[in-house]
Amino acid sequence: MRQRQPTFFKYVIGSFVKLAQGAPMQRVIWRGKQVVPNIIGQPHEAPVYRLDDDYWDCYYEHQLHPALTQAEEAPPRRRRRGL
Repeated sequence: MRQRQPTFFKYVIGSFVKLAQGAPMQRVIWRGKQVVPNIIGQPHEAPVYRLDDDYWDCYYEHQLHPALTQAEEAPPRRRRRGL
């Protein structure tokens, strides 16, 4: 079985996320990387996301929460018919 490669991003485009508990869920429409300083001042890349909320703001990954479980967000599986 093939193992999944680790990815830089936690959310894929089209995922539903929330900014806070109780907030309405919104869809991720863009994702990118922003160079920010770490604790000791060295630059590193942080994942950022743009949501479908009529604003141009981008949000860091740690600001977002999944709105749906992985099973709810996955497309429906097709049933295979017997041979």
